Amino acid sequence: MIMRQPQSVTVLVFITVLIVLLLILTVMVHMRNRKLKSTLEEQMAERRLLDKICADFTAVYYVELNTSSFEILHINGGTNVKK
Repeated sequence: MIMRQPQSVTVLVFITVLIVLLLILTVMVHMRNRKLKSTLEEQMAERRLLDKICADFTAVYYVELNTSSFEILHINGGTNVKK
């Protein structure tokens, strides 16, 4: 009987630690999801703004002169340009 009590206390401590770790993990995942959602909303707002600004142009490019690289920001869907 004396041997069972320390074992049950150990099991309770182990379960408590697992619950605390699960709660910490849940909070971390929730915070990460909130940050990702915020970033996605910002990018979608930027995309909507870019689409409105670029509506009158056939194509819009971002050109980095220092590295001689470019990025296609917008190509009008009514053109015959292939990507």
